[in-house]
Amino acid sequence: MRMQRTLTILLIIVFILPITPIASDDSATQTGDLILRNGPWHVGDEIEFSILVHNSGSEAISSFLEIEIQGEYSNGSSVQIESGNSVELMSVFSGQESGTFVVNWTVNEVSENTTEIFSGVAEVMISNQQSLFAEIYSLDYDYENGYSINWGANLSNGKSRLINAGIYFVSSENQVLASEMDLVLEPGLRTSNTMLGIAPEGTNKIEVILTPIDWTTSTIATDSQDIESEISGLTIGVSSGPTPLSPTIGDVVKITVSIANNGNLDVGSGMIIAVDGQKRMLGEFNAPSVKSGSSQTIELTLNEWMSTSTTTLELIWIMDNYITKTNLEIASSNTNELVDNSNISVNWMSLIIGIFVALLVVFGVRIISVKNETEHKETKTYSARTQKTDENEETEKRSIDCPSCSKLLQVPENYSGQVKCPSCLTQFSAKSDSNEQDETSEDEGLIEELTASSEDDIVGCPKCDQVLRVPYDKRPAKARCPACKCVFNALAI
Repeated sequence: MRMQRTLTILLIIVFILPITPIASDDSATQTGDLILRNGPWHVGDEIEFSILVHNSGSEAISSFLEIEIQGEYSNGSSVQIESGNSVELMSVFSGQESGTFVVNWTVNEVSENTTEIFSGVAEVMISNQQSLFAEIYSLDYDYENGYSINWGANLSNGKSRLINAGIYFVSSENQVLASEMDLVLEPGLRTSNTMLGIAPEGTNKIEVILTPIDWTTSTIATDSQDIESEISGLTIGVSSGPTPLSPTIGDVVKITVSIANNGNLDVGSGMIIAVDGQKRMLGEFNAPSVKSGSSQTIELTLNEWMSTSTTTLELIWIMDNYITKTNLEIASSNTNELVDNSNISVNWMSLIIGIFVALLVVFGVRIISVKNETEHKETKTYSARTQKTDENEETEKRSIDCPSCSKLLQVPENYSGQVKCPSCLTQFSAKSDSNEQDETSEDEGLIEELTASSEDDIVGCPKCDQVLRVPYDKRPAKARCPACKCVFNALAI
């Protein structure tokens, strides 16, 4: 009986344990689907996988995202997730084959041992690599600006791509970068016209190279065009001169140049043009034909030198449809004169002594001038005092009667003001004879009224010509001038 009870308990434990979850404080749950970014994808592209994980437990956990495609694995970085937080886990996988593939993904927890928390399955489609092509359509040459190129970049169907476009002058010895740019290409053809400038001596071709940035292509995108037959073998250089070495304005200048054809083709006759730094033509000369592998020497005579300073003489050789040139720096003799004048020595000691002496002279003259001015003022003051005393002595007197006691008083003839009688102490006002005459004349003038007239509302003051407004329909009327305070009659005409 005891054996049966024991067996029953064991059976219950065996059947219950597999379906009873083990209690744990750490719990991570999936809060979204697996996301694939940066599509569509081509062979060689990096596929970015991400998923959002939430930690609903009471303690922080560390976890990472694992990706498996056709037996190849890619593990993302381990990220710590705090309790109650959600974190995005990421992993990057580089597809090396085209097709549709099953993606097995797993979110693992990192503790003493790596354990799987949850997992899933997705699908990704990887297309063939995109193709990139470069093509040169035309080359143009200008003797002032050099080469310009019309070229194109062609990207096959797919996604937009970033590329670097480099255009080079290529010779047998090296490769010189003429132009470089980064471009974002959309699928299809894109054309561009680029100015390259003057090709270095020995250049035999121009090459365009397109380089993918952060992606790969199934083709090498490059194209080139040979320019051997155009200009690279044609050169012009100065053999001797100029004579004179430092010409002045108006001089006749002679220069010997050598023209050479190191190319494969013969070139016909042409001309050589001499231009100074201000783009003034100094001469135009005939140039003979030059066979392949030969050279010619020509003496150029510039009848009138036009520059007064250092200038760049440009010699341009034009033959058939080809142009090449060289430059020569020439310093005019006028420049040397300016330099010589600037090197004049200065005796600084004599200059300082001269300035000191001049300051002493000016200071002495100033002292004498001030002294004379002071003496003149004193003399003038004394004369004025003497003159005033004499005038006081010579002042004439006049007699006036006191209005109170009739006493006869003596006052200066031209005095006007208050007078006090010494007998009765009465104060009264005394006026000079001139003031009395002025008052008499003013009283006589007041008898005559001032008038002014006009045909409109504006009338002028008869005394000071100030213009004022007196309504025409209210005349005759009295008016007061705001300037001189004169009162007059404003009349209508």
